[in-house]
Amino acid sequence: MAIRIRLFNRDDETFILSLIERLSEFDLPEWRSSHEINTKNQKKLENAIKNPKPESAIYVAEDENGKSAGFIHLETEIDYFSGEKLGYIADIAVDKASEGKGIGKSLLKTGEEWAKQRGYKLMWLYVFSGNTRAKAVYKRLGYGEEVVKLVKRIE
Repeated sequence: MAIRIRLFNRDDETFILSLIERLSEFDLPEWRSSHEINTKNQKKLENAIKNPKPESAIYVAEDENGKSAGFIHLETEIDYFSGEKLGYIADIAVDKASEGKGIGKSLLKTGEEWAKQRGYKLMWLYVFSGNTRAKAVYKRLGYGEEVVKLVKRIE
């Protein structure tokens, strides 16, 4: 399958926002709802599309027919420990019909190249513990745990 990765344009907004629900389609912690996650992610992505931050990028993946198949939203962050700039994968999603075709891997490789071109030595992301499919992909591509966030519901 030939995959083409390109910078997004304003015409991609509807497609990108159509994948919001993909960002919560897994076993969520009992204190989180898909509605809460989707609402926050939609607002964040709408803002990233309309008002892109400096040193950020959104890429869209297209399949061999030119159909949009996924996207990755990249930002620059400052490492807490070293103070150096690093690449942050703010969002990544693949259309359900395009799963298992290397789209996510291609998007991640594009993100890594984006970070490398900027001289960043680290790339990082958040992933919910219940998102086992994504965690397996990240692990296969060399991502490892650094800090684990523990949460306790207080009632």
